[in-house]
Amino acid sequence: MTQESIERLTAELKESYRGAVSAKDGMLMLVRLPEVHFPPGCQPESTEALVALDPTKPKPDFYIRVVPATRGTQPQHGTAVVGGDNWCTYSFNLRWTEDHTALQFVEGMLRRFA
Repeated sequence: MTQESIERLTAELKESYRGAVSAKDGMLMLVRLPEVHFPPGCQPESTEALVALDPTKPKPDFYIRVVPATRGTQPQHGTAVVGGDNWCTYSFNLRWTEDHTALQFVEGMLRRFA
């Protein structure tokens, strides 16, 4: 991702998610989202999320605090330490380019649980 895209995406996330904060961690720009909402039928209904914008990668990385149960089961997931915090990761191949918005990225990643 270009630096221009990272700056734009960071601003979009802060505009779209009340209370979102950003911080640099080496080359990464980390944007913490205090609350994102899962699709209907998930438990819990929402969680905290982290978007990591890396200039060496073609799209952001997405992490959530809690993986929801969908239809009574919890999908496979992993864990990672990012920015000094533990986060959950999951596999989802979202087609995304720098022409898309940050909101499209986050909402697209959350559709994994629909």
